Amino acid sequence: MEEITLVTDFFDIGRGQDKNKDLRRTAQRYFDEFKRWARIQNTLVVYTDSDSAEIIKGIRAEYGLGEKTIIIQIDNLFELVPGLLPKLEKISHNKDFLNFRYLPEASSNNPKYDYLWMMKYYFMNDAYERGLLSENVVWMDFGFDHGGITYSDAEDYNFLWEYDFKNKIHISCLHDPDSVIGLQSLQFQDDCVMGCMYGVSRELVPTFWHLVEDAMNALLMLDCMDDDQQLVLMAYKARPEIFEVHVTDWQMIMKEMGATHMKVREKLPMQAQAENPYKKMLRIAVRKIVPNKNDPKHAFAKRCYNAAIRVYGK
Repeated sequence: MEEITLVTDFFDIGRGQDKNKDLRRTAQRYFDEFKRWARIQNTLVVYTDSDSAEIIKGIRAEYGLGEKTIIIQIDNLFELVPGLLPKLEKISHNKDFLNFRYLPEASSNNPKYDYLWMMKYYFMNDAYERGLLSENVVWMDFGFDHGGITYSDAEDYNFLWEYDFKNKIHISCLHDPDSVIGLQSLQFQDDCVMGCMYGVSRELVPTFWHLVEDAMNALLMLDCMDDDQQLVLMAYKARPEIFEVHVTDWQMIMKEMGATHMKVREKLPMQAQAENPYKKMLRIAVRKIVPNKNDPKHAFAKRCYNAAIRVYGK
């Protein structure tokens, strides 16, 4: 079985200064998270800026993997897809769009964030066009597993990963992607597709990129935008026959795609929440925002409420 080629990227877009403290992620934090999995023995293609290139090379060299690391320096990130960032910035200031979204302060409403997350698929395709990929390819987020949320032993990454993706695009989802209409996930920003890792047969890499690109353009035509969780969901809806869906938990797709030796951290049971946030939002909409039961908006809000109950439970 042939060795997998890994592809990742790192660009500092200022997440260390995010207004939301819970979403702040400094460059150093990313480097620390990368260092944990960087010992993996596969050829790794990294897209990054010139300021970060030497740091990344140094981390891989610590594990004796300098010769298996290909750095592609990009210092004009926001010029690679001409005209996209200004369109995203315009939408990010549109109050109607922000009012449409359940979480107006979410990272997925940040134009640079959405641009960069779409570029995962651009970079995989660029590596394809440069002839850098083996028959099987894995996209791996630079901060994969966020320092050990799922996988307990960093030494488990010290292996050569081999797997056959059998002419499919492997994606991981928290639930069946066909169980919710795409517009609902666009509005409520609930997690379904997990963008931390994908397994792709090399010949499908260009198709994957163009499906994601088409999804972004479709959102732009609706005066909307989102990150790659929504884009890949739309790509799947367009061509489900070329996807292999893993309904699983965060990061678990790695173990399910051949890395069976990875030890998984025991997860603590989640504390019961007083009320599902989606349910709470819609309950308020039904009872307070449009209190007149004869108002058509009340009926619409009630339908949304009932839809949330079906999906998220009482």
